[in-house]
Amino acid sequence: MRNPFFRRVQVIPRARIEGELELDEGALLFGAASTPNLSGLHPNPVHIFKLWQTFLENVNPLTKIIHVPSLQQHILNASGNLDSMPSELEALMFTIYCAAIRSLSDEEVLQGFGKSRTALLAQYQQASQSALIKAGLLKTSNMVVLQAFVIFILSVRGEYNPHTLWSLSGIAVRIAQRIGLHRDGSRLGLSIFETEMRRRLWWQITVVDAAISRMSGSTSSLYPLADTRIPLNVNDSDLDVKMKETPPESSSATEMIFCLIRYELGQWLERQSRSKPAGFDGYWESISGGSIPIEEKDRMIEELEDAIERKFTVHCDPSIPLHLMTMIVAWSVPLILRLAAHHPRVYHEKGELPTQAEKDLVFKTCLSVLEYGNILLTTEEMRKYLWHVDSQFPWDSLIYILDELRHRAIGDETAKAWHLIDVTCSRQYHQPGPRARSPLHFALANLAVKAWTAHVAECERRHMSTIPQPNIIPTFIELTQQKILYSLSASTRAATSSSQDQDQRSIPARAATLDASPFSAVPQLREVVLQSTNPVEDNAHFSSSVGLGPAESSPFDWAQWDASLQEYQQRSNSCGYF
Repeated sequence: MRNPFFRRVQVIPRARIEGELELDEGALLFGAASTPNLSGLHPNPVHIFKLWQTFLENVNPLTKIIHVPSLQQHILNASGNLDSMPSELEALMFTIYCAAIRSLSDEEVLQGFGKSRTALLAQYQQASQSALIKAGLLKTSNMVVLQAFVIFILSVRGEYNPHTLWSLSGIAVRIAQRIGLHRDGSRLGLSIFETEMRRRLWWQITVVDAAISRMSGSTSSLYPLADTRIPLNVNDSDLDVKMKETPPESSSATEMIFCLIRYELGQWLERQSRSKPAGFDGYWESISGGSIPIEEKDRMIEELEDAIERKFTVHCDPSIPLHLMTMIVAWSVPLILRLAAHHPRVYHEKGELPTQAEKDLVFKTCLSVLEYGNILLTTEEMRKYLWHVDSQFPWDSLIYILDELRHRAIGDETAKAWHLIDVTCSRQYHQPGPRARSPLHFALANLAVKAWTAHVAECERRHMSTIPQPNIIPTFIELTQQKILYSLSASTRAATSSSQDQDQRSIPARAATLDASPFSAVPQLREVVLQSTNPVEDNAHFSSSVGLGPAESSPFDWAQWDASLQEYQQRSNSCGYF
């Protein structure tokens, strides 16, 4: 019996104008296909197999929307006859190439394939688009095409604008609804195998759409009456196209463990969101908003933690990379929920101030968020999963910690915090190009410089040694200098177009505004930049010159930070949640 997911799609005839012009609906989404014959764009058979193995090792464990045993045979057969493979399989293969390359480092791609990662990503992304058009994406009812499209969305998540991604995920949801994935296959009389694979694909779409919706500042487009059950806790080897009985679920961890914990968390968030219409935070609104008392939120989060421990983490072996990844998510998400529930903005919205005990709780929570995230960044065995977390940066935790460090200038927790900040920010701030040069990056760098100079000043006041300077501090100072010099240059240009009197009257007000916010430059730094060849070694002079020392006590404007964070998330590809 043939795998039902590889039946050829019944192609609907395209409309013709005057019997000549073909209208290609797919061109509306990706543009016209570059070439009708894509066989020449495939890698050689050796590289096809290498990319397939990379996908199985790096991407498949975190997505689980394909059935490896059956698909592998199709890929092996197709790689020997690229000219005659079904269009839906070709689309799936190209998106698998994309996802595999996306999961590798620049060095791994160059060594393994002899080309740069950037070049191969561009090549296979273009080929994937053409293959999806050729497979009739916008009118398809074929699950393989939808699988390919979901993998494509995951592979471009780090490059595409969030609004574009939201549109693409919306298309995926609509195709899924057209296929009927929002209805559980057991209610439709479908086979056990097909029912299970439909569940896996539908639930992956739900978490992808929810995450992308939050990135774009929108709400999820999922169908509210979906009744598709969460997939079974079984391995691919437990499933077969011909099976007549549902396989028993394992009582221990399977290949599905990471996906299942994400689906469990997504289902929990969806249940909580029913009590409050979704705002910018989407499913997180019930936790991050002020409509539910904090005590009730804490009870809900504790119940979630207990359920996660009972169902998942108790079965995990941290020596297995996938299990460690699952454990980190299991531990991190309740922390992020607790941060959202106790965040200072919740008190600000009610016109209240948090107690010191509340500040201590949030500070320790934020440290734990960074600590778990750094396990991913520093554990060699976890490198293959970094593609999944690249778009998830803990902005809220970092901002809160740095604000608190202006006042928690010394102590054991201070030293620990700076170490965690160093590891967390090094990867983010050392990205090439403009991705690490947004207004939010500059603002965070400015805040970090203030926190570091507060530490240096307090140590000098107490006649004690500072902690070793974090490696990221010179980068923060350099960014702050760049922003200030740019602001000074812009101010100079603006001054030439106005009268000298108007310019003189504006300077005091402008200087006061610049000094008040971490989002702005400080004009006095210009002298430090011009006179000091190594401002990192002259922290005291730096602090006194720019007014960033511990004496600065301007209120922390969370509304401004939130606005900047929302703007950044909608322009880039960072959401900060699982």
